[in-house]
Amino acid sequence: MKTMRLLTLFLISVIKVNANTVPVFLLDYESVLPHVVVEPNPFNKVDTSSFFDIIHEAIRNSKVVIMFVEEKFSTEDISIKDEFGSPFQYLKQGLTDKKVMYLPKVIEPYKLLKQVFQHQKNNVYYVSSTSNKIQIRNGRQKHFYIYFKDSANDTRVNTLRRHDMVMQEIYFVIRRIASGPVVGFYTGKVNPVVIRKINFLPPRVAARKQVPGVTVTSTGALFRLFGVYSTVGTRRSTFSQSPLVTEERWARRQLNIRMAYTDFELEFTFSSKPEGWVAETVALLEWGEEVGHTKLGVAVPWDHSYICGEPLTIVNTRDGSAVIISQYQLQSFNSDVYLRNSSGGNNTHCFGPAIHCGPYFNSRILAGLMVSFLCLGILTYGVLILYNCNSNDRYDDAQGKPLVIAADMH
Repeated sequence: MKTMRLLTLFLISVIKVNANTVPVFLLDYESVLPHVVVEPNPFNKVDTSSFFDIIHEAIRNSKVVIMFVEEKFSTEDISIKDEFGSPFQYLKQGLTDKKVMYLPKVIEPYKLLKQVFQHQKNNVYYVSSTSNKIQIRNGRQKHFYIYFKDSANDTRVNTLRRHDMVMQEIYFVIRRIASGPVVGFYTGKVNPVVIRKINFLPPRVAARKQVPGVTVTSTGALFRLFGVYSTVGTRRSTFSQSPLVTEERWARRQLNIRMAYTDFELEFTFSSKPEGWVAETVALLEWGEEVGHTKLGVAVPWDHSYICGEPLTIVNTRDGSAVIISQYQLQSFNSDVYLRNSSGGNNTHCFGPAIHCGPYFNSRILAGLMVSFLCLGILTYGVLILYNCNSNDRYDDAQGKPLVIAADMH
């Protein structure tokens, strides 16, 4: 869970960083920026100070700087293609001739360019899809802004292809009227990455409600019953009250304890052996008459208790209803030990070390055994088939007489 949370936070931080970075093309057709070295690594980000050094180098080695600005610009625009190929044919040729440099990720380049090169009255131009021609006659300006304004009806590929042609034309027009070298920056205002805040919260694990249980103490045994309820058809009645021990009968090696609920009674039968006690049966009684019972047959050493998390069901044979005990813990005490403790004034009973009712076979174990036997059967059949394959006991003798088959032709 902690690893998943860290991964989510990392992805959110990556999205935020990518949203603040915009690609930049540096147009240097006259090779006046030999000291600017750019590594076109998509994982490297150019920070503000490094990009400012590039801008300062462009100002120092050129007479005019042109900013071509898209409204939105991202690396996806660089890699977009259609049936005619990449929309940036002139930029591609410039990259091949090492006249154009590509910076994949620059942190807020337009913001820094706007701070360095201020907007003036005669140096800002807008190019739209309906009017690609602009009139630039003043060659004394030190920098120009060319903003692309396009309609939403055209495709992105065609729009970028038109911008590529317009940049080429404007660059060489300004180069003819400028008094020295010209450097251009092609970038965008923002990166069109949709930032969506993800409120990652770990799933809350619902607190497991403990099944209410009651402890019943009698002279010769101790009970702890959890989730006692009765079912009649689709109806279900839960009994959360503590039952009352109404009868306790001692025999030579047998103990019967009856406890009463509001609608029924339960009678547990225990037997004694030298090595321990045995929970024989639990019976369901109505008005003192037994209407159903379930055999337990659990042998437990003395001074140990028996605990089981599997439901104990006693079916009423009279009306088909059932009484179910979700979990239970039992312990019977040796009558001789109890009498000695009673004479000494200590008759406090408590559960001893628990022995769980882990079954040797349940549905999962049986399913696993069935699949295992099936696979073993297939393996055994395959091995028998391999052992029953007859080997070739006759081989051709290279020195022997060749086999000749004569045939009559009529």
